[in-house]
Amino acid sequence: MPLADFLIDPADPFSAVTHAAPYDYYRRLADGPPLRFDASLDCWLATGAVGVQAVLAHPACRVRPPGLAVPLNLAGTPCGAIFAELVRMNDGERHAVPKQVLARALGRVDLARLHGRVMQLAGDRVPGRAARLNDAIVELPLFAMADLLGFAPAQWPALAAWTRDFVACLSPLSNGEQLAGAQDAAYALLRGFSVLLREAEALPGSLLHDIVAGADAVGWQASGGVLANLVGLLSQTCDATAGLLGNAVVALRAQPELSTQLRAAPGRWPALLRDVSLRDPSIHNTRRYTAEDVQLHGVRIPAGQMIIVVLASAGHAESGFGHGRHACPGQSIAQTIATACLQAWADSLQDLPLAWSYLPSLNARIPVFMQGASA
Repeated sequence: MPLADFLIDPADPFSAVTHAAPYDYYRRLADGPPLRFDASLDCWLATGAVGVQAVLAHPACRVRPPGLAVPLNLAGTPCGAIFAELVRMNDGERHAVPKQVLARALGRVDLARLHGRVMQLAGDRVPGRAARLNDAIVELPLFAMADLLGFAPAQWPALAAWTRDFVACLSPLSNGEQLAGAQDAAYALLRGFSVLLREAEALPGSLLHDIVAGADAVGWQASGGVLANLVGLLSQTCDATAGLLGNAVVALRAQPELSTQLRAAPGRWPALLRDVSLRDPSIHNTRRYTAEDVQLHGVRIPAGQMIIVVLASAGHAESGFGHGRHACPGQSIAQTIATACLQAWADSLQDLPLAWSYLPSLNARIPVFMQGASA
């Protein structure tokens, strides 16, 4: 990467997401006031561990703007119908029970078995070139989640392709063609999960079976809500785990001695992933909207305001996966998948000449690798 990319500070938290080296900028944000108004962005910023935790924990700081549960460009579409049911994208009592069902089911996943399974899958798909690595950091986590849910291996590539298309609806940077493709992908994913749901009883031990059993036990009978959140498990896996894996590869290239240390002490792989989640998380920014006037650390934020929560400035291990009631219940699964992939690829990645930039995004930091000398 050009030296200039390292010397010029990001202009704001959005440009920092894809900046080559935004870390000094994040440290300065963290050293400043935890809540501040940014006139250039016309919104509030929550920074550092104090600001991030305060906003994520406050009940009046909501995931969606009041009265706008679904983005206007998705209203009345298949993507909008999914979005309205996603527990990660909504607050309130209607989503509280589904959130608990999903958290319990994800918490029961056998992580040791998952690690072994992903080691096998990743070992069969060792990335020998940069382009293959770009595909692998997205596909392998999706294959692993599809396997947990109970899909047959022959279905995984289509599910991964649909999910990659679907997540375009979650980005404000997507163009009309990408949004149209996301609608087609939403239809395909809902059809695929509808078929799988009918087979849930025949899939004992699968994540799907646990989710359905948990939903039945608490009376969560809204099939549309179950379907939407099953799609959500794949879409959440897509960017978040790809970013975790890709940023871990970048960390290994930036510190070559780590590879030697990790081969000598494989038990240290989870610690590497935790450090990456701390210093270069998959999701650098998220948003909250005030449903009423909020008083935080001596600052009054009026109702109806947007707050950019700069997770990457928080400086603690929970930042990349949320915090408190917004913590990601799939954190252990994502880190297990990423650890297994990196262990399976360790030798080949060491010898692979790589450079990288980042996918355009306002929130997610996902490397795009190219053949060449290390950056």
